[in-house]
Amino acid sequence: FQTPEGILPRDEFVEVERLGKNRCRLPVELREQVYDEFLQYQKYLQDQQLWDDCDRVRHLLLRMKHATKHDPDAFAQVQRSKVYVDEVQDYTQLEILLFFYLSGPNGLFLAGDPAQSVVEGTEFRFEEVRGVGHFVGSVIQKPKTVNVNFRSHSGILNCAGGVLDLMFTHFPSSAKQLKKDKGLFQGSRPGVLLGTSIDQLNILLGDKLKGAVVLTHDESARHCRRLLNDYKLVYGVREAKGLEFKTVIILDFFREIPSSLQKPWRELVLGRATQDFEHIYPLVATFMKLLYTGVTRCIEKLFFVETKSSTAGDASMRWLTKQVSGRASYATRNSINDVEAMSMTSDEFISEGINNAELAQAAMDLDQSQMMLERSIWCFEQTDIIELAAKARIHYSSVLFRLEIQVTYDEKNSNDVAVIEMRAAQLMESLTKEGLFFEVLNIFSSVTAFLSEYAKEELEKRFIRKIQLAGREE
Repeated sequence: FQTPEGILPRDEFVEVERLGKNRCRLPVELREQVYDEFLQYQKYLQDQQLWDDCDRVRHLLLRMKHATKHDPDAFAQVQRSKVYVDEVQDYTQLEILLFFYLSGPNGLFLAGDPAQSVVEGTEFRFEEVRGVGHFVGSVIQKPKTVNVNFRSHSGILNCAGGVLDLMFTHFPSSAKQLKKDKGLFQGSRPGVLLGTSIDQLNILLGDKLKGAVVLTHDESARHCRRLLNDYKLVYGVREAKGLEFKTVIILDFFREIPSSLQKPWRELVLGRATQDFEHIYPLVATFMKLLYTGVTRCIEKLFFVETKSSTAGDASMRWLTKQVSGRASYATRNSINDVEAMSMTSDEFISEGINNAELAQAAMDLDQSQMMLERSIWCFEQTDIIELAAKARIHYSSVLFRLEIQVTYDEKNSNDVAVIEMRAAQLMESLTKEGLFFEVLNIFSSVTAFLSEYAKEELEKRFIRKIQLAGREE
């Protein structure tokens, strides 16, 4: 950020004395090659006239810095007396610097779990926050640790603690070691189902485990959803971070660890990792964090399901179900017939449906909104509250329409313009009746380029101005 072009010079990136192994976990011997790849990426952005998240944040910071000196009134409009940030481990140093600028020296409150730093491109440490604070001249208080878990019971937290033990033992620089979470309640250990077929899992999800959430690697989520007969409650682990669910199935997590890491993972969980394991296999720490994040999404009942045998999967099942002197095993081996009914209640389906509808409204990506609303509709359909399902369907129709506009219609074609004006007016009226005002504004923003002046004025008068007026009155 301090360099004129916003790029770390090669020598500062390559030399471990300048960028230590804790701040950059790339092996020293790969850094030259990685920097060359980065330069190719920068050239591609320039040639295509593109920008990425780093460019966006840096641009915001430079504008704010300029405003503090040359336009303090404009800066005062965006500055806040207090800024509260959850999941801070998902942010880069540059983004944290933005929070400092917005909040002033003593108005920033950060909360997060370093062991859940699973967003690609971030490698969070609390030391990075101190570094940013020092840069802006703020005094950072010593972090406070909260280790009473109000979500999960002891059976789940003991399993999560076992994952942390492995990670902190073999990857000491991957995250700051904190005290393990303690639950307020006792609870059953997770169950292990090895060799369960997809057909058997489909039966469980339609009966005893109806409403259970299936977690898998983010890259596999869409494929798993198809295999499970388009079961709506399939999430990638990264996608589910920050959420919580009554019953969780972690599906084929170990089998789908990359083939190059299957044997190293086995050596790790069976206690055969060498001292230089972290240096040779740094990527294993990422999968450890993903596993920990997946386990801690669960409130009541957790299952590890592996549909086929694998090197990492077989070793992990042994590790999870092995009883060690002084403690019970982390999990119990089950058969399909052992699984007790854990179907969600009507209220729980409603709660999950509302959660997904709210996430869909906040999502920046329309494909994500579409997927979340499909989940929301499915959850509402499991209840007797037909009004909620109808409301979610109208929201879903609006998102599909906005997606359609992006690829199907031509703003210069008069027939297309007429169709869009009519459909937009119909949808905005339906959305207004359902109280989905935020989506009304989204629709209007999406179709503005297609509208005639008359249609634009009419839609503004009938919908937009009323919403803006109601917002000001509130």
